[in-house]
Amino acid sequence: MLRPVFSLALILVLFLSGCSQLPGFAAPTATPTFIPTPVPTPEKFSITGRVVDMDGNPIWGASVISQGSNTASDPDGWFDLPSENNPEWITVKSDGYISRTRAGAPGLPVLFRLTPDDGKTIVIHFGGDTMFGRRFFDPNEDDNTSDGLLSTSPDVESHFKLLEPVKPLLENADFTVLNFETTLSEQPYFPLKEPRPLRFHATAEYVYASHPNSVMALKQAGVDILSIGNNHNYDMFEEGLNTSLSTLDQAGMLHFGAGTHEANAWAPAIISSKGQTIAFMGCTTVSLPSISVTKTDVRYVALDALKKGGAAYCSDARIHSEIIKVKPQVDMVVFMIHGGKEYQRTPTDRIRRLTQVAREAGAALVINHHPHVVGGFSAGDQSLIAWTIGNFLFDQTVWPSFETYMLAVYVREGKVIRAYAEPLIIDGYLPHGLTGELADYVARGAAGREPGPFIVESGAMEVDFDGHAIQKTYTQTMNSSPDSGQIIPVPPSQWISDFKGTGKLLLGRDLLWIGGFENDEIDATSRVAPLWDLISGDVQIGKDYAYEGETGIRLTRGGSNIKAVVTTNLHRLRVDPGIELSVIGMIRASHGATAFLQISWYPDTLGPSFLQTDKPIVVESFDRWQSFHFDTNVPAGAVAVQVFLRLTPPVEGTVTADFDNIRVIEWARPGAQFSPLYNYALLNGSGDLTFTQEILPGAEQWFTIPSSNSTP
Repeated sequence: MLRPVFSLALILVLFLSGCSQLPGFAAPTATPTFIPTPVPTPEKFSITGRVVDMDGNPIWGASVISQGSNTASDPDGWFDLPSENNPEWITVKSDGYISRTRAGAPGLPVLFRLTPDDGKTIVIHFGGDTMFGRRFFDPNEDDNTSDGLLSTSPDVESHFKLLEPVKPLLENADFTVLNFETTLSEQPYFPLKEPRPLRFHATAEYVYASHPNSVMALKQAGVDILSIGNNHNYDMFEEGLNTSLSTLDQAGMLHFGAGTHEANAWAPAIISSKGQTIAFMGCTTVSLPSISVTKTDVRYVALDALKKGGAAYCSDARIHSEIIKVKPQVDMVVFMIHGGKEYQRTPTDRIRRLTQVAREAGAALVINHHPHVVGGFSAGDQSLIAWTIGNFLFDQTVWPSFETYMLAVYVREGKVIRAYAEPLIIDGYLPHGLTGELADYVARGAAGREPGPFIVESGAMEVDFDGHAIQKTYTQTMNSSPDSGQIIPVPPSQWISDFKGTGKLLLGRDLLWIGGFENDEIDATSRVAPLWDLISGDVQIGKDYAYEGETGIRLTRGGSNIKAVVTTNLHRLRVDPGIELSVIGMIRASHGATAFLQISWYPDTLGPSFLQTDKPIVVESFDRWQSFHFDTNVPAGAVAVQVFLRLTPPVEGTVTADFDNIRVIEWARPGAQFSPLYNYALLNGSGDLTFTQEILPGAEQWFTIPSSNSTP
């Protein structure tokens, strides 16, 4: 058993690999950027972790199961599971406890916290927006479907294969709920370059459909309930809505939020389990196309006055009356609101008001969607609000939508007793489990976007309903130039909770988040860097090109070439005008290499850029790693940015440039609230920074704060 190996020192190495400065070490001198000291990657033989109960007590003899092997936990709760050296799903089961599925990876211990099975606790998983249309048939939007993930007449099995990367997570719950944001049709595809077929909504900005076989695939993968109270259920008018409703009913898939008339649209889906009944209800605030409203526009919602079906339409009075009507018949009401502003993580005033109406009427869980990005949570009085649940399986190419999670909620006798978010990434339109640095990033976002009892523990966000969190802090004095400043990476699971000094401190979050190139995905389509675009064949990926960790990239260019070799992330990063950004990274260039950082600004997520800036990367010493750092402001009119790494041809011979730890940091405005959300800070001047980490009992080995520097 390898448990003794995971002493505090090694835990520090494992969790802080990828960080620029270990806490407790001497404060660095003033530089524009922290220059990390590479941490050796530990040899990986197996996946190691610990199983504990809700009080932190070890669970002995728990079954630990992966796809290819199994083992049991020892008296201290630790396990050592043989692995093929890739991230994978692990399920832990133990008599008297509710099982849990988590992502695990060699070299990074994973914690399983199990809830006692009292015969009354129901586990519900919530995923985000889901569809199987549009780019699933034509990824490049070139009207050639030969490269599609689905054929234009797909069967159940082809849909099921798209869900396999997350099937273990989907099925390990009593009920799994998704927002099914699509209409269903036997003819779901149409070429985008041709006129929109008459069977589709004429004035909606975006329309699409999924094949009816997708429903049975969802059911086979472990999905039990679908919310259809959204604007896209009416993309093919009444015929499409009727096809959707009949398909769902024939498949035995519970659904709610839309119907052939208003009462039918508001009717709840009711489930009974373990002596309890739960009603699922929902509505949409999106009733008309957002671009142009004309007299001929067809509403997406059910309206008895017009004798048409559609989604239930949200209003204060209707939400209140419908919940009040259902509440006496069930033990719990779960309500879903489809609305808000697309790609905005914070709720609009209207969504906050409607959510409050639902809570006051008696909904213990409010799970919102439509923005296509994940937001924060609000918890209290054994209830929970998810302000936006993001995407789950979707064909969007908008960068912020790739960060997502599966929300697990444990309910008992009408109350929420536990909730946590398991990090996911959408890569190639499909969800994948995450470990390591990427999991920490998603968990930070889930814990830090709204104030509350949300902690980051072993790569997941956990809601501390009972106030049992253990907190450690340490203070580090740092000095930097008032002019150039110092960028400070915040170690995983930690956050800056206070600052006192004469300097100025800004908090920041890396928008790129995959620039370490580590593939921490489960069932990735390939073992290369996720969401990275290999524009040219002269881009290599591997450990030999890494500054630290397992993966870096190398650009190679010969004197016989005419054009530069270029690489970038797959899609553009969304930004707001006026925001300050810093682009930082590590480079190792061979003698004679000339590398550039190209920053391109876009007025939309599609179409050409309106401004490009080329920044030469000054190489001070060839064949050695060094940092680079560029600051910029988002210009007026820009909604997206993309960063390109470019190596120009030499006069003669062959040159290379290796890159790692590329970050695009968005700096919050001065006065931003301290939060786990931020994984970077910018210090101009000097001061004392307080770093904090919180865990629940039983996860003490996951503390990354050295005990010698901790203050209670």
